[in-house]
Amino acid sequence: MTTSADINQTLDLIKIKFYNEWLYTAHIYDEGDSEMHKTMTTRVVSQYIDPLNIPKDAAILDLGSGPGYFLDEMKSRGYTNLTGVSLTPDDNRIARDKGHTIKEYDLSFLPQAQGYYDESVDFIFLRHALEHSPYPIFTLMEYNRVLRQGSKIYIEVPAPDCERKHEYNLNHYSVLGSNQLAALLQRCGFDVDKFENLEFEISMPSSESGGEPVILQEKYFCIVATKARPLDIK
Repeated sequence: MTTSADINQTLDLIKIKFYNEWLYTAHIYDEGDSEMHKTMTTRVVSQYIDPLNIPKDAAILDLGSGPGYFLDEMKSRGYTNLTGVSLTPDDNRIARDKGHTIKEYDLSFLPQAQGYYDESVDFIFLRHALEHSPYPIFTLMEYNRVLRQGSKIYIEVPAPDCERKHEYNLNHYSVLGSNQLAALLQRCGFDVDKFENLEFEISMPSSESGGEPVILQEKYFCIVATKARPLDIK
C-alpha cells in the first residue's frame, strides 16, 4: 500500500528554505576593514582568550570571521588549525588574501559532510555573530554538538537598548538581554565562566546633527562558557 506525500508538509519545508535563503541574500553585508573592531579584537584576545592556554594545534573556529582579525591574532601566536566561517564575499576575500582558511557556511549549521562531526572542535570564537542568528537556541545547540566536552566558547554581542539601537541593524535578529543569554547557554549544555560588560564611547556621524560626529555609549556582553554536558536528545 502506498500513500501520497502530504503537500502541506512539503510546503512547510519549502517555506523554511525560502525564509532562510531570504535572510542570507537580503540581509547579509560586508563589514569591511574597521580599525575599531581590529583594536577591540586585539583587546579581547589578550583579556579573554590568552588566559585559556588553548593548545597550539587545537581545532579553532572563528564564526563570523569578517576580515580575519581574530585569525590574525591567533596565527601570530603560533596557532596552526584555524578556520574562519563567513558568508560575506568581500570580507572573505580580505581574509583569504592574508592566507587564512575561510569556509562559507551557515553559522548555525556546520556541515558534517565537511568534517564537522560531533565533538570535533576545541574552541569557538563568536564575536558579534550570535545576534545575526534568527534562531539563537538552534545555533547554540549546534555549537554544543561540535565542541568537545570541556571545551570553551567565547561570545561577544551588543547589549540591548544601546544608544546605537543595534536592534534596528539590517541583520540583527537576536539582540538579547543578559538573563536570556545566560538561560539559553544553560539550556544548551554550557556553564558560564565569565559574563562581563564591556562599556566604552564611540564617535559616529549623526543625521540629527547634520552628519557631524556625536559621542554614543556602547555596551557589549563578553562571555566565556564551557561545554559542561552534551545535549541529551532522544
